Amino acid sequence: MMGVLHINRENKISLDSYAEHRKMDLTSGQFIYFKVKNSWIPVMIKYSPESGRWCFCHMENININGQEAMVRDFYDPETPDSQESIRQ
Repeated sequence: MMGVLHINRENKISLDSYAEHRKMDLTSGQFIYFKVKNSWIPVMIKYSPESGRWCFCHMENININGQEAMVRDFYDPETPDSQESIRQ
């Protein structure tokens, strides 16, 4: 799922896909892909209680809000519901 990262007033982060008309809430420590020009860079997002803000791990100086990002669907053959749980 590709979309734009948004941080709401409650300081929660989500990925909004306008093309798919879907919204996915993200959690601290989640692995996503961050778009830089024509490339997708794998990163982990984290929430820092000390600073009270969200950031990309090891790229703290990049503003997350409004950045284009992607979450890839995965399938674990040991867990048949794994594809469904990502889509909710």
